[in-house]
Amino acid sequence: MTMFKNYTFILHVIGVLCYFFSSSSVANEQLAQSIIEKISKSKSELQLVESKIFQESSILSKRLDNQQKNIIKLRNEAGAVQRVADEQLLSVKQLEARLKQWSTQSNYQKQLLTSYIESNAFSANEIKHLEEQDVIDISVLQLITQKLSSKLDPSWKVDEIIGSKSLIEQVNLIDIGPVQLAFNESTYIGGPVINENNEKRIVNGIYNQQEVSELNQIYSTGVGYIKIDPTLGNAYKLLDKDPGLFEHIEKGGLWAIPIIFFGLLSLIVSLLKAIQLVRLPKVDMGILNKLKLILASGSDQESEPSKREKIRVISNETVGAQNKLLNIVINNPISQERDDLLVAYLMEYKHKIDRYLGVITTSAAIAPLLGLLGTVSGMISTFMMMTIFGTGDAATVSGGISEALITTELGLIVAIPSLIISALLSRMTKNYNLKLETHAIKISKLNIA
Repeated sequence: MTMFKNYTFILHVIGVLCYFFSSSSVANEQLAQSIIEKISKSKSELQLVESKIFQESSILSKRLDNQQKNIIKLRNEAGAVQRVADEQLLSVKQLEARLKQWSTQSNYQKQLLTSYIESNAFSANEIKHLEEQDVIDISVLQLITQKLSSKLDPSWKVDEIIGSKSLIEQVNLIDIGPVQLAFNESTYIGGPVINENNEKRIVNGIYNQQEVSELNQIYSTGVGYIKIDPTLGNAYKLLDKDPGLFEHIEKGGLWAIPIIFFGLLSLIVSLLKAIQLVRLPKVDMGILNKLKLILASGSDQESEPSKREKIRVISNETVGAQNKLLNIVINNPISQERDDLLVAYLMEYKHKIDRYLGVITTSAAIAPLLGLLGTVSGMISTFMMMTIFGTGDAATVSGGISEALITTELGLIVAIPSLIISALLSRMTKNYNLKLETHAIKISKLNIA
């Protein structure tokens, strides 16, 4: 019975604890819900306050802006009133100085406008009208404004220019600032235009096919990319004046002819000698060992004719100078005469392969001297022209000096390769002669005859 009461008490305690915890969780949920509602309400109230502050600040900023404008207006009015008051206190001398200053400024502005009108090809009546009147006519200013507007907003126009075949053609022109471009829709040719002696022509070789296509796109749609000359035509003039090879040589004058002659002579001789040296047979240094084996390997029963026959076979396998040297050794016994024959042939052969190498060396030495002579002669002519016509035209003087220096340039162009080729060919001949001499010395000690 007592145990049953204890169990009942425990169950009552558990029930009371469960009720307590369940009521506590419900209270927490209600508290959290209340806090969320208060936060939402505070957030909405904050938004309303911010909106009200923004509206009030906009109104106040507009008022402040209006007040600042009024202050600026009042300051300008006060400044004007102050200037009028100050001018009433000016002396006659101060008024005369101010009038002189205004007159100088007016004349300066007229000069600027006149220079602009003359440089932009206005009519003579407009220039006369501008110069004769003290007050600038508004019509001239309007015309200047129209031309400036047309340059800022360029448009295509049809005009006549000199085409690629030196014939007058009708093309489409457009002025982009100081640059003028042309496009011929029928021939699909376009490019920059230059004006020489009041004759307009397209500069050839500037625009490729893609750039002409871009020009066609600008003509058709008004949108595209163009390539212009930032030097405003000077680069085109330099391109036109860029001479070819023969024109460049022709500017060297009379002394360029012997320089070109020695250059061609050096080139021909170099090619022939190079072919000759490349085709020379190689010196076989192993023949000496073969001959020594034949001479040392023979027995008492072997006859001398058999040895000589083997040596003849080896001799027939050789070609060129080596064959000649071997034949001298075979046909002559060891003696001073055989050595003299070997030396004589080596000297003769050396002279043969060294022949005409001096022509290349001589050309390399003469060409720069001829170039210097041509430069001195050209400078003398230039100074004579300066004595007669003076030094006012720098282009003429510099052009004469540049033409005088062409001969020196040609002389160096001939001399430098000639020296290099002469050194290479001389080295090849020396190496070959050295090998032959070494071979001749070694076989001269053999007793074959």
